[in-house]
Amino acid sequence: MAILFNVGCKLNQYEGYCLAENFCADDNVIIVNTCCVTHEAEIKSLKKFRQAKRNFPDKKIIITGCLVKLKPEIFAGCEKIDNEERNRIIANIFPAPKKSRYFLKIEDGCNQPCTFCVVSKLRKKILSKPIDIIKKEIEWAKSLEFNEIVLVGANIGLYGNDIGSSLIELFKALSKISGLPRIRLSSLEPNFITSELISCMKDLPMCRHFHIPIQSGDNRILSLMGRQYDSIYLKNIFELITKNFSDVAIGADVIVGFPEEQESEFKNTYDLVQAFPMTYLHIFTYSPRHNTEAYKLGDPVSITEKKKRFWMLKKLIVEKNYKFRQSLIDKTIGVIIEKKKDAVKGLTDNYIRVNIDQNCREGDLKTIKINKVTETETIGTIVI
Repeated sequence: MAILFNVGCKLNQYEGYCLAENFCADDNVIIVNTCCVTHEAEIKSLKKFRQAKRNFPDKKIIITGCLVKLKPEIFAGCEKIDNEERNRIIANIFPAPKKSRYFLKIEDGCNQPCTFCVVSKLRKKILSKPIDIIKKEIEWAKSLEFNEIVLVGANIGLYGNDIGSSLIELFKALSKISGLPRIRLSSLEPNFITSELISCMKDLPMCRHFHIPIQSGDNRILSLMGRQYDSIYLKNIFELITKNFSDVAIGADVIVGFPEEQESEFKNTYDLVQAFPMTYLHIFTYSPRHNTEAYKLGDPVSITEKKKRFWMLKKLIVEKNYKFRQSLIDKTIGVIIEKKKDAVKGLTDNYIRVNIDQNCREGDLKTIKINKVTETETIGTIVI
């Protein structure tokens, strides 16, 4: 069986699993699936590449992923599979990952005009998986006894643009499936969250979890980033979500230290996070990416200032997450069982990992009661 080194997002992981499935009969193949969304992701990819060369000097190394397209010269002498070829190879493959949850790619490509993002230059063409194929893959995941399916893509809000469909049409079709496992969205851009979408989500066994790449809470910075909304719009969608889902988890991506971001503009982001029910953040210190519009703006915010802003947001979100978890004490919630080394954990639909001192099968869906929370842990017991 081929050995896989996966770097990057859930979309990248799905594609890596499919490639590994394609080469499953070849014990001589090592696949390194790279990412370049940030400078850190690029460094991780290169580390995995070097690790593969060092540990498997006699095996065939295949390099794929976005870094191959961005910097192909780094991998001179290795076999490369670019994004287009990879999509052709995996088009008819359903993976069988050894995971607790099933990642299902519904879409590839992003044509949005974000000035900081290199991925939209590398995955620009929108490719949506037809609804009938998605339904077949869901049946495949059910046959493997997965109890949660995570819908993934480069920008899932664009689903259907190329095939005369939409995310709303997909949700309507999924709502008719008998025995549908619980569904989670990997990430959804703010400009695609509407009342109609929320209404369709409520007809599904949808996880109470939204991951929204807001990036900033300041209108001028949002404009420089090429984002298609302002802070008022963000406030409105937060209110829409919390009005329709109780105990909902709202996570976000935020970039600190974007070129020209003043302290007062960072404060607007801080205040927005403070004012609304965010439960976790993925905080990125800005790193210039070649081939993006923002690269022309330079990198004027100092590393020291970026770190300061990072830790201000980190401290705030740790406090908010703790308060959110405290609000769940004595409540019963469904969890997907995860096993990490000797620990048994359960992932709630609202994205809390709960320590469980009981033995269970990985991937099982259980109902737990949350008994206790600390600043770093949530503890529960299985009731069903």
